[in-house]
Amino acid sequence: MSQFSLDFSQGVFDDKLFQATLLEQNKVREVDIALAKLLCQGNTGDVFYLVLLLLQAEQSQHSCLVLAEVDWFNPYDLQSELLAEGVELTPFKDQEQTIATLQRHPAVGEDKPLVLFEERLYLARLAHYEAYLAQRFTALSNRPIAIEQEKLRDLLNRYFPEQSSEDIDWQKVACAIAALSAFCVITGGPGTGKTTTVTKLLAILQSLYQSAPLTIKLVAPTGKAAARLSESIIGAKGRLSLDPELAARIPEQAQTIHRLLGVIPNSNKYKHNADNPLHLDLLIVDEASMVDLSLMAKLVAALPEGARLYLLGDKDQLASVDTGCILNDLCADLVLGKNPTYSQPRAQLLNEVCFDGCSLLSGAKSAYKLQDAMAFLQKSHRFKSDSGIGQLALAVNNNDQSHLDWVLQRGFNELSMFNLSNEAYLDMVERAASHYSRYIQAMQAHQSPEVIHGLFSEYQLLAAVREGPYGVNELNKRVERKLAQHGLIYPYSRYYAGMPIMITQNDYQLKLFNGDIGIILPSEGGQLQATFIDEQGFLRVFNPARLPSHELVYVMTIHKSQGSEFNHTAMILPPIQRARQGVNRQLVYTGITRAKNHFELVCQPQVLRLAMKKSVGRSSGLKMRLN
Repeated sequence: MSQFSLDFSQGVFDDKLFQATLLEQNKVREVDIALAKLLCQGNTGDVFYLVLLLLQAEQSQHSCLVLAEVDWFNPYDLQSELLAEGVELTPFKDQEQTIATLQRHPAVGEDKPLVLFEERLYLARLAHYEAYLAQRFTALSNRPIAIEQEKLRDLLNRYFPEQSSEDIDWQKVACAIAALSAFCVITGGPGTGKTTTVTKLLAILQSLYQSAPLTIKLVAPTGKAAARLSESIIGAKGRLSLDPELAARIPEQAQTIHRLLGVIPNSNKYKHNADNPLHLDLLIVDEASMVDLSLMAKLVAALPEGARLYLLGDKDQLASVDTGCILNDLCADLVLGKNPTYSQPRAQLLNEVCFDGCSLLSGAKSAYKLQDAMAFLQKSHRFKSDSGIGQLALAVNNNDQSHLDWVLQRGFNELSMFNLSNEAYLDMVERAASHYSRYIQAMQAHQSPEVIHGLFSEYQLLAAVREGPYGVNELNKRVERKLAQHGLIYPYSRYYAGMPIMITQNDYQLKLFNGDIGIILPSEGGQLQATFIDEQGFLRVFNPARLPSHELVYVMTIHKSQGSEFNHTAMILPPIQRARQGVNRQLVYTGITRAKNHFELVCQPQVLRLAMKKSVGRSSGLKMRLN
């Protein structure tokens, strides 16, 4: 069965009943049917149904509908029992004829609402974003960079002094690739040292351009991710023992992409764009896997002439909440344990500047236009061989069932694994309340908001789903009730002291964005106020009545946890019947890798193994455009 299908399972095949069924099953919204009719000028033939499939795909964050993946014989997920009843169902009479009709359709083409590219059907806006990014990434990667190779080699050897004749130091290679390129992608799993690598890279670049230091900006998709990037850069600078003058030229404060671009209130536009570009020489985007197609296109459009762009992130994490999977598309050819493929000239140059001419990297031809811009960090420095978190993440990410058995048998101290049962469920809620009691006690002791927020972020309970007993909504109520039973909170009004909240809707005027976490705290005068710590570490205070849409966040979805890191992370997965629908490898891997020092998992063993076997992807044409 195609991943793009509409469910029609009752009655005889007629257009009105078909549309009504789609609406009842929440497969297609009324606005989708209206838009499809508008694009098809009121006709409800084959093209109309393809447009409905496209709109369904877009609702699932795919950037296009891959026509080769449509089930042309049964595109609406028609039930076999209907056929047994003698109901004749032939929604697409001829595949080639349908595609030919689509190609000739007045709504399809350049400067039309729908775009057809390599048997992929797009809404024009998403097609243009994708084509634009492919063109800009290619142009940036092809732009020559004039650099003193001898000086680069000396700097690389200074910051990476240990050199093995056999092992490749991928951090060193990443710094070399970035220094030699106007565009670079640095990807790697948790603990592979992406921010450490970038800090050394910035020291190298500012040393190379000492006479005219670069203007560098650091950004991330969320305030939490930006704050974590700032902390990592500051820590890495301290460990490097840099010359004070050089250290001062390396920026420490990251900000959100929205803040950098400059949000225009009550608009989806930004102050900085192609006509009013940013003032910078180098832009570094951390957690790039979280950046959707639209935001990335607007960010790239705001780059000034001559600027460089470096993307950082973990290619195996969940894709962005909105449409697209940019980092995954860019890194599609990278496989753990296998060296990236570089062109012959690039491999030779990297060998010269990184390995004093030793041929540790070999060149090969590739159709991929960005092959010389890819840096793949493969060695984890956070998770050593005796780290349970790293080994569990490795087993899940590689779908290695035997390695999972080994991890479970070892009994790692930093892993707590519980088989899902009623008792384990209630114990998990009790443990969550115990962890959260620390920040509430700090509040009762009149500690500063900064300390309270810091204690709250030490622990986080994650859930894979929103609804039901194993979902975020129910678990939030249970943790809240448990804290109230212990006399720590008094949740008897809309807001109460100690209430943690997460913003769920962007408010460009207040500069509060989806995913921002706040805590309701009493002021010195006893008035309740919503407190937030921004990515710069500054306290922001609001009247709770002014807040945009928000929700309780003792528990958050795994999706919402992206870009965050917690000393202790707990995660619950639903039982097998519910898990078949939404639990997958990327989801579980993302949850595991939020943990820094301890990871706790509550699930049925078969659910974890099921998730490891199920990998999900998003349809896109970006990789194809880059070949």
